[in-house]
Amino acid sequence: MKKRTVWILVLGMTAVSLAETGFDLELLEERGSRFFDIARAMVPPDRGFFQEAAGPLLGTVRMSLAGSFLGSLLGLLGAVLGSRRTDPHPWIRVSFLCFIQLLRTVPALILALLCTFLVGLGTLAGTLALTFSTFGVMTRLGYEDMENLDWKTARALEASGCGRGKAFCRAILPRLLPGYLNNALYLWEANVRQAAILGYVGAGGIGLLMNQQLAWRAYSRVGSILVLLYGAVLASESLSEALGKVLNGQWRLQSWMKKGMVVLGIVLFLGSLGTLEPAGRGGLGAARAMIRGLLTPDLSLLFSLEKDGVPWLLGETFAMAFLGTLGGGMAAGFLAFFSSFRFLPVQGALLPRLVLLGIRTVPVFVYGLMWLRVTGPGPFAGTLTLWVCSIGLLAKRFQIGLDSGDRQPFDACRAMGTGWAAAFRWTILPQLKKSTATALLYRLDVNLREASILGLVGAGGIGTPLILALQQYKWQEAGAFLWGLAVLVLAVEWGSERGRR
Repeated sequence: MKKRTVWILVLGMTAVSLAETGFDLELLEERGSRFFDIARAMVPPDRGFFQEAAGPLLGTVRMSLAGSFLGSLLGLLGAVLGSRRTDPHPWIRVSFLCFIQLLRTVPALILALLCTFLVGLGTLAGTLALTFSTFGVMTRLGYEDMENLDWKTARALEASGCGRGKAFCRAILPRLLPGYLNNALYLWEANVRQAAILGYVGAGGIGLLMNQQLAWRAYSRVGSILVLLYGAVLASESLSEALGKVLNGQWRLQSWMKKGMVVLGIVLFLGSLGTLEPAGRGGLGAARAMIRGLLTPDLSLLFSLEKDGVPWLLGETFAMAFLGTLGGGMAAGFLAFFSSFRFLPVQGALLPRLVLLGIRTVPVFVYGLMWLRVTGPGPFAGTLTLWVCSIGLLAKRFQIGLDSGDRQPFDACRAMGTGWAAAFRWTILPQLKKSTATALLYRLDVNLREASILGLVGAGGIGTPLILALQQYKWQEAGAFLWGLAVLVLAVEWGSERGRR
C-alpha cells in the first residue's frame, strides 16, 4: 500500500473518529485540571490500610500465576492441534482455530463475568477467565511459531523409525520453547494488571476491594492499593525481564541455579492453585442458558442502524480505540526516548521509566473515573482513558526497540560531524519503523477490547449495553453485542495483517 494512501486513510479515520467521539479541546482546556482531583485525593495514601489490602493483592498475584501457567500449558497443546504440520485432520484444525479466534476477541473482564455465572463469585472465576484468555493468545502464538520452524530434522527422525511424538519432542520442542516461554512471561506481566480489575465483576482479587473504596470515595485507601499494585507490577516486570535474559542466553546460569528456578516455578504454580477453590454456585443449567442465548443472538439488535444498535456502537468503540492508540503512540514515542538507557545515562532515564511503570499500573477504570470528572459520561472520556493507557504500554515497546537497536551507524554519523537530530533521524528511526507499526497495530487490537469494557464506568462504547445485558441475563442481547465485537476485532486483525505485508 502506497504511503500517500496510508496517510489519507489515517487522516480520514482521524477526522471521522474525532467527530464520533465528540472530541473537544476547549472542554479540555477549561476543565482538564479536574483530571487530577482524584489523584490529589489519593495523596498521601492511607498507610494503615496496607495490611488489609495485602491479602487481596496476594490473591491477585496468585490468580495471575495460575491463569498464566494453566493457559500456557493448554496453549502448547492447542498449538500442536492448530498447526497444519502436526494435525492430520484439516477439519479438526480449522474448527479449532475458528474457536480460538472467537475466544481471543472476548475481553478477559467479560470472560470473568461469564465465569461468575458458571462457578460463582471469587478467585476461581478470575483464574478461569485468565486461563481462557491466555490459552487463546498462546495457542495462536505457538502455532504461528511452529509453522515458521524448519521441520526437516523431525521428518528425518520419523523416516528413520522414530515415532512422531519423539521426533517432535527432540527436534521441534527445544527450538519452540525459548520463544514460547518469552511470550508466556510477557503475558504474565499483562495478567498481573488484568487480574487487578477482575474484582469489578466479582471475580476475586484486589479489584473488588478497589471498587468498594472507589464507590465510598475513600481515595486515600485507593492510593494505598495502587502503591501495593505498583510494587507487584514492578516485581513481575523485573522478574520477567530477568528470566527473558536467561532464556535468550544473555545471562548464563550454573546448572544448580537452573534447577533451583525450575523448583521455584513448580512451588509458585502449586501455591497459586489455591485460587481454584469452587464457590458452589452456577452449573450446567446456567451454562446451557448462556450458550443457547449466545448462539441465537438478537438479530434485530445486531443489524439495527439506530444509535442503540450494534453497528453504531461498534463504530463508536472503534473511534475510541483508534484515537486512543494514535494519541498514545505519539506521546509514547517521546517518553520512550527519555527512558532509553541506550541514549541517556541510567540516572537520567530511570525516573521516566518509573513514571511509565506507574502509568501502566493504574487500572483502566480508575483512569476512566478521573476523565469522567472532566468530560462527563460518554465516548470522549473513553478516548482519553485509552490514550493514557496506551502511553504506558506503547512506551515500553518503543523503549525495548530503542535499547535493542544497532547504535553503530548513529555513532559513525556523529563522528563525521552530523548533527544529533539528523543522525538519529537517518540511522535509528528507520530501524524502528517496522516494530513501531507492529506495536501500534497490536495496541489498537488491545484497545478495542478495553474500549468494550469501559462501559462499566460510563465511558462510552459497546461496553455499557453489553455488561448490562450480561448482568440482567439477557443472553440474546449479549450474544448480539459479542458477535458484533468479534467481527470488528477480526476485521481489524485482518486489516493489520494486510498492512504488515
